[in-house]
Amino acid sequence: MIHLFETTVFGLGLVSSIIGCLLGYWVITHFTHQGKNILASIFFIWSINGFANTILYGPIPTEIQASIFRLAMPIYFILPALTYLYVKQLNDPSLRLNKRDLIHGIPVVLIFCDLIPYYILPFIEKVKVLELIKENPANLFAGNEGFMNNSLRDLLFGILFMCYGVVIWRIIAQRFKQNPNTPLGYFKWSIFVAVMITVLFILKVAYFGVLLNNLGISAFKGIFTQVIIIHSIMFYTMCGFMWVNRSELGKMWSVYEEVLNFIEDENEMNALEPIEIEAGVVEHFETYINLHKPYLKAKYSLNDAAYETSLPAHQISTMMRVHFGMNFSDYINSLRIEEVKRRLSDDEFQNYSIEGISKDCGFNAKSTFFTVFKKHTGLTPSEFQKNIKLVISNQ
Repeated sequence: MIHLFETTVFGLGLVSSIIGCLLGYWVITHFTHQGKNILASIFFIWSINGFANTILYGPIPTEIQASIFRLAMPIYFILPALTYLYVKQLNDPSLRLNKRDLIHGIPVVLIFCDLIPYYILPFIEKVKVLELIKENPANLFAGNEGFMNNSLRDLLFGILFMCYGVVIWRIIAQRFKQNPNTPLGYFKWSIFVAVMITVLFILKVAYFGVLLNNLGISAFKGIFTQVIIIHSIMFYTMCGFMWVNRSELGKMWSVYEEVLNFIEDENEMNALEPIEIEAGVVEHFETYINLHKPYLKAKYSLNDAAYETSLPAHQISTMMRVHFGMNFSDYINSLRIEEVKRRLSDDEFQNYSIEGISKDCGFNAKSTFFTVFKKHTGLTPSEFQKNIKLVISNQ
């Protein structure tokens, strides 16, 4: 009976780790939503940690187990931060990660440095450390393979989970407060992720080893049984949620960039069957764009507009073609050019360089800006500026 239970748990751990890797691969290859790489990283890290714990649990020689013991722990400390960054990007698609976000990796570096004493131990000594833990599992929490006591390291991990969990819930609350009309589908996934990290924190704190001891397995295996079961519950719950909500998540995560590449041939565009767009939808969209001027942000995309206006991406793209007679990219660039023209004509910006103005208006590349400007005005920025100065001097 005990042997069957241990075999089942070992198999469960291996299967769960494989599922985690497949989920990560699936997210990277099938979706284009903001933050997909972070989400995939979360899946991969959970899988690596789950696999490491499964190896420590299973019928593997202690020599092999000792070689991977504590190896996965440092990267485990980045999970709360990655989850926070993912939810943050999910609720603010215009957000781009920058060098300042590297500060979230400090716990990983600190834990790695803390465990250096164990990493540099001779292999024989590592085996002895693990054998002592197997003899007295309390050493897994009360020992100190690194500079820091194991119980203190676990406490810090729990605090990280708690702090990031609170911030994640706050992001969701703020997003809902700012735009309560946002479709439920956009909140559902964020809330699910927040619930998962909250539950994982609770399970991390509230060990249920007493229940496992009644099964008759060793205390050492009981500890890792808990970890494997927690990981498995997470992955299977994740799969179940994604399957049940696959339609909503697919729409939310699959705003492909090719929606920006509409038919450029005017005759073909006019030949398309007309589609009615409600006046209220167009008014809502234009009001938001004119009021907030989001097009001044670099790399502003259809995905960003869909999130911020709470309109489906396909509806916005259709509105661009039917109501404005252009694709989304051209529409945004036309607004940027109008803002550039306004600034070039304004005395307030006379001391600004043309390149500086173009960057402030959302153009990252100088060559792109010059091409788009001439396409919309028939003049280069310098020619346009000279004409403006001539008009002003003649007045």
